[in-house]
Amino acid sequence: MNIVTTKEEILENLQTLENYLCEGTEEERTFAVSLIKKGACFITYQVNGEIRFSPSRFSGYQFNNLKKHLQSGIKDGRETNPTITKILNTKLLPNEDLERQHSEFCQSFGVSADNKKKKFWSLDSNEALIIKDEKQAASFPEGAIVERIHLHRERNSRVVNIAKENFKRTHGRLICQVCNFDFEAVYGEHGRDYIEGHHTIAVSEMLPDHKTKPEEIAMVCSNCHKMLHRTRPWLSIDRLKEILK
Repeated sequence: MNIVTTKEEILENLQTLENYLCEGTEEERTFAVSLIKKGACFITYQVNGEIRFSPSRFSGYQFNNLKKHLQSGIKDGRETNPTITKILNTKLLPNEDLERQHSEFCQSFGVSADNKKKKFWSLDSNEALIIKDEKQAASFPEGAIVERIHLHRERNSRVVNIAKENFKRTHGRLICQVCNFDFEAVYGEHGRDYIEGHHTIAVSEMLPDHKTKPEEIAMVCSNCHKMLHRTRPWLSIDRLKEILK
């Protein structure tokens, strides 16, 4: 693979890895987490004020992606690192605080960082990546990475659809389990079969091999869903019911 030649190419690779982590398939997310766990030299960047880490062995090659990376031969930091240093115009240095944050970042995905010394380049905060899902960023605090993963799963997971089918079979209709709001009753045909699914177990609390069950999905209206996510740790369904009363 060819080595990056511009900062724009580096930023594109950071965005690719960010998308794999937060909105990719299980294969893409596992791939990204593995790279971050095993890496030694990282470009640090920010998304909504939160520090992220992208390994040079992925970020240092032009237009990189999962398929190209796995099919290529040896990836060597000795050929990418000098170029990244020159492009970013900043030194590759050890940093105890960033090493601690990297360890915590890995833990948020249920893995432990490899036990080796690490070095970092830091992108200027003015070059922070922009979350493409503006609706999500506006609705939930900070755009935290575990919340992005959580919401992506809620929007795309097949288990949510199964949970909705089970709930409707039992109750005859889809209503919010917190406030009893019924979209069909209010909006008529336009609101038929609409409800949002909420994972009652946060992604940050899941073990790496956790498989979500339909009974772990709660039916909630849009307002209650936002209230559940508004604070950390997230509120439980029962706690939000108490607040509503």
